[in-house]
Amino acid sequence: MSTAPKAFPYGTHPAVAHMRAIADNLQKKTGKSLAEWIALVEAEAPATEKERMAWLKAEHQLGRDTAMTILEFAKGEQEYDPEAMVAAMYDGPKAALVPIYERLMELALALGEDVKAAPCSTYVPLMRRRQFAVIKPTTRTRIDLGLALGDQEASGRLAIAKNVGSARITHCVGISRLDDIDETVSRWLKEAYEQDA
Repeated sequence: MSTAPKAFPYGTHPAVAHMRAIADNLQKKTGKSLAEWIALVEAEAPATEKERMAWLKAEHQLGRDTAMTILEFAKGEQEYDPEAMVAAMYDGPKAALVPIYERLMELALALGEDVKAAPCSTYVPLMRRRQFAVIKPTTRTRIDLGLALGDQEASGRLAIAKNVGSARITHCVGISRLDDIDETVSRWLKEAYEQDA
């Protein structure tokens, strides 16, 4: 039986906030509202998304981010629901990882009032000024805690990160049991937080 993770104070992912800001400024920047752009895309744009992107850029001289924002909204209402994203990450076969996820979130949020968690579809980034850690349910039996630790030497449980969050994430620790979250993991998480001061 699946148990959704408990609610945490999630923020908006920076990519979502960026897209919303672009949408809010379309009228001022282009002379057309978001609704007008969507109507134009539906009435005149080519069929495929790739062709639509090229059409918006060539015919209307829109930048990549602006064109992409219009196309994302044209697909349907863009609702950012962080709780639902996290619940989906830990649904079904990954439900057993919920206690590990919750413990890592508790540790991260206890580091300081400036810690923000902003889920995306496959992991939860933890940010201060920038991303300093990510919590990613990589397999059915393991969460990878990605950490931005710069040029710190990898050894033992602390490995070089591969495909764990953004390019800022340099190291990761695989966690399969609550007991894996020990003082050493807490120290690495705190170091990553402090390096982002």
